[in-house]
Amino acid sequence: MRLIVYKASPYVLMVGIFIIILDGIWVVKTYDSYDVYPKETFLLLLLGACLMILAYGTLYIRRKHLTPDLNKIKDTESEEETNSQLFVNRMWEQRETVGGKLLLFVLTFLALLAIFDWGLALNMLQPILFVGMIIYSFFYIMHDDTEDASEDEFRPKSNIMLIFLRLIDYRTHPFSIGLFLFTGIVLTLLLAKHFDFNLSLETGGNPRYVMSLPTSAFILSGLTVACGLFYISQQCHFLGLSQKNRGTYKLFQIHFYEIIICGATFFIWLTVVVLTWVIG
Repeated sequence: MRLIVYKASPYVLMVGIFIIILDGIWVVKTYDSYDVYPKETFLLLLLGACLMILAYGTLYIRRKHLTPDLNKIKDTESEEETNSQLFVNRMWEQRETVGGKLLLFVLTFLALLAIFDWGLALNMLQPILFVGMIIYSFFYIMHDDTEDASEDEFRPKSNIMLIFLRLIDYRTHPFSIGLFLFTGIVLTLLLAKHFDFNLSLETGGNPRYVMSLPTSAFILSGLTVACGLFYISQQCHFLGLSQKNRGTYKLFQIHFYEIIICGATFFIWLTVVVLTWVIG
């Protein structure tokens, strides 16, 4: 029974992340359509958070009581897991060729759809981009690195910085900066409607920034899923792929995207809230 719960934990974790992400994207996209959001919106956020905490707790307890030896795990990989890993590695190596063909197919599909229904083609664009971000994140995280820098190359001299880096090490937990920021944005929109504040999300016209808050939140959702996949790949088997010890170099690549995406999103979010508070 315990083994079943442990094996189900990564899937429960991803379900929790997707509930938060999809609920949040819906909130951001339909902000101008509701005077007050239904209470189910809050409940879905709470459900997603509870599933994430439950799955993380299960994996944490499992790791503390039965710390796996990654070298032994690697030696005892099944043939199915080996084949799955080879497939992921091959797809990553051929990502430009495969990605180009998929892009051509998607553009052709959208062009044909636009001939018959332009509005439907535009509505299909965001889900297709979301699926594309998830697929790219999956292969990026799960492929084997041929070379990786040692931990010492990224070890800071400052103890404060070392503690901070441990807090945002997504090999040990799935609660990323992007997840907290995304959830904060969604809660801000929900509470703004509840207390009758009108936030200017700049969904049309000439935006004040290069991207609007809905656009940045959408991009942030892909980064949040990537951080969750990074944690899962480090902790347990997932979708036929064996547990791997992910290197620091790939983690710092994720942090690099965090600096850009989270930094811009936080600035826009903060400005929107402050302007609403001042004007209101």
